[in-house]
Amino acid sequence: AIWTTYFLTLQEKGWVNKMSATLNAYKGMTIRNIKIYMKDKTAILLSMLAQIIVLGLFVLFLRDNYVGSIKDGLGELQNLLSDSDIDKIVNGWMISGVIGTALVTVALNSLVVIVKDKEDKINYDYTASPVKPHTVVLSYFTASVINTFVVSAILMTAGFVFLGISCDTTYSPIEILKMYGLVALGSISSALILMVIATFFKKSSSLGSFGALVSAAIGFIIGAYVPVSQFSDTVQTIVNLVPGSQIAGMMRSLLMKSAVENAQSAIGSKAGAEFANQMNKLFAIKLNIFGSEVDFTFMMIYSIAAIVLFLAVNLIVYKFTSKTKE
Repeated sequence: AIWTTYFLTLQEKGWVNKMSATLNAYKGMTIRNIKIYMKDKTAILLSMLAQIIVLGLFVLFLRDNYVGSIKDGLGELQNLLSDSDIDKIVNGWMISGVIGTALVTVALNSLVVIVKDKEDKINYDYTASPVKPHTVVLSYFTASVINTFVVSAILMTAGFVFLGISCDTTYSPIEILKMYGLVALGSISSALILMVIATFFKKSSSLGSFGALVSAAIGFIIGAYVPVSQFSDTVQTIVNLVPGSQIAGMMRSLLMKSAVENAQSAIGSKAGAEFANQMNKLFAIKLNIFGSEVDFTFMMIYSIAAIVLFLAVNLIVYKFTSKTKE
């Protein structure tokens, strides 16, 4: 009875109708923003640029180099590991790089709609309509998260299939769920961070050029082209402070953990433990920040903290731009 009375009171004041109208507007604009990205073949192609580079480098150069390095490092013990055991490690690193870059490039290219709406003066229509500015901003963010998650999840699924076929790698249901959870976390993180940047662009061509630079650089930053362990400690600290590197690091940890542990068991004793330690350092399964290695738990806390931080930054930017419009 109390809730019925409360609901009727809200309805009398018109709040229910306003809330329903706001939700409908939010839903409609979100679907519209999703469709704009999904129907833009150029945007999708640009989103895939970094992944194509990663795959090309891996097939042409990196795979044989790292397989050879691992065998050379094992020396006389290399007979204890099959080619499949080594492929599990190297291929896991490659897949984490593909997904890590996708989380950034797809999010950025799906946010181009913000700038296009400025160019086409559609934002003026939003301002003149009853729709609240925060509803518009939320629709951009939600669409970017959905676009990023869908594309990255498809790539992740393809990655699991590839690992299963190429080197008979299997994962438990919990590990698979964790990977898709990281894809969701990375989608939210990338959308929040890149939305701040996209807001300050006035031309889609300028954001497109910026996106091309990001596509080329992100592979180095998250260690998709070359493991960040190959850089100096200072450079490692700088790139590992980027939230995307933390997400990629957690993905590497999940995708490569079982492969490294299986190899360690196959080698056995002290040599196996030393091999596992070398793999952790070589492929940056544990990230180096300020000279100290950080584990999965730290990376998760860091990523969540980055989401909270950039959520606050987006709110501040939103308030500033709203005042400017008024």
